[in-house]
Amino acid sequence: MSRYKRWILPLIAALLLCTLFTACDSEPASSGDSESESGTPAVTTTAVEEVTEPDTETETEPEAQPVTEPVVPPETEPETEPETEAETEPETTAVTEAETEAPKGQNVGAYINPLTGLKTDKDYSNRRPAAIMINNERSSLPQVGISQADVIYECLTEGGITRLLMLVSDYDSLPTIGSVRSARDYYLDFAQNHDAIYVHAGGSTYAYEQIQSRRINNLDGVNMYLPNNAFFRDAERLKTMLYEHCLMTNGKGIVNSIAFKKYRTEVKESYNNPFVFAEKEVVPTAGDAKHVIITYNSGQFPQFIYNAASNTYKRWQLRGEAHIDGATGEQLTFTNLLILVCDHGSYNDDYGRITVDTTGSGTGYYVYGGKYMPIKWSKATRDSQISFTDTKGNQLEINPGKTFVSIISPYVEDTLQLNYTR
Repeated sequence: MSRYKRWILPLIAALLLCTLFTACDSEPASSGDSESESGTPAVTTTAVEEVTEPDTETETEPEAQPVTEPVVPPETEPETEPETEAETEPETTAVTEAETEAPKGQNVGAYINPLTGLKTDKDYSNRRPAAIMINNERSSLPQVGISQADVIYECLTEGGITRLLMLVSDYDSLPTIGSVRSARDYYLDFAQNHDAIYVHAGGSTYAYEQIQSRRINNLDGVNMYLPNNAFFRDAERLKTMLYEHCLMTNGKGIVNSIAFKKYRTEVKESYNNPFVFAEKEVVPTAGDAKHVIITYNSGQFPQFIYNAASNTYKRWQLRGEAHIDGATGEQLTFTNLLILVCDHGSYNDDYGRITVDTTGSGTGYYVYGGKYMPIKWSKATRDSQISFTDTKGNQLEINPGKTFVSIISPYVEDTLQLNYTR
């Protein structure tokens, strides 16, 4: 028995010690991983601390982060091209090949272009510009030669689409331009802001009534005889586009047609240039305007995004597509944006024609250099020039460069975003 005790008792003691050591080792691991001093599980506390700091930082940063890529609006039913009147009847001029003249130089020379305030090597100070109606339906894109514009107006027409009015002082050297589209009566008013010669291809009944009653100097590529192929159908576009999306013109055609019609080529004596250009840079101070979005509708969703390096705005349109000149591949850029609010109405006719009140007075915005300011506009008659002031009535001075003029309704103004951020 004594011999049994000699070996069994140490064995029992060893087993008890092993059990005690195992228990002691497991307690710290269990306690340290599962709970903090406050009784809250330690893993949960660590996770909460890691999430809390970024959330706090995010709340203070978004306003300083403008979105530099175009936004795509939610999908809706696509806009349909409106039914047209007899504005695309075949003309008698022949089809010619597209021209490939080089684009004009910018800001060089001894003279000042009255549409841009930039230097030019020719004197256009008293010259009437050309105002060309440009097709902007999706199926007609890309436009050709539109990057040559000094000024562009955009406004809604029927069917939820917009058309563009391209103004050029140096129209002599224009390459192929198009496609040229039909007139609307309020676009005549935009052209008259600059005492311009109006270039179009057909038009609505209301436009033709105004052209005749107001004796508008116009060049019509559909219902007017003009010699020497002033307008022509582009053979390559005809392979893939509808007939009405293929009518083009060029500088030579415009010059010859003006001479043929014996139109006045200098601005009238009472002319007042709507654009007063600043001698020193003028930067608006009302607020930031680095990403401007004008929601005409979900199908035409123009955006202007500021590029600080060039101090210009690049234009996107439709549903986030870069607005490109098909002849050069160049995206359209502008130094100045003028956004003018005008009342819109309807003729209640079978074509859904709209009205735009261009006379009287109204409000708007001047956008430049990533900033904006509210402005006022006034226009005494449909044939007079528009004028711009700040909200205190002081004459608005804009900076030299190309200008895009967006005509919007009060309804569109309600959704206007001058500095979009996510």
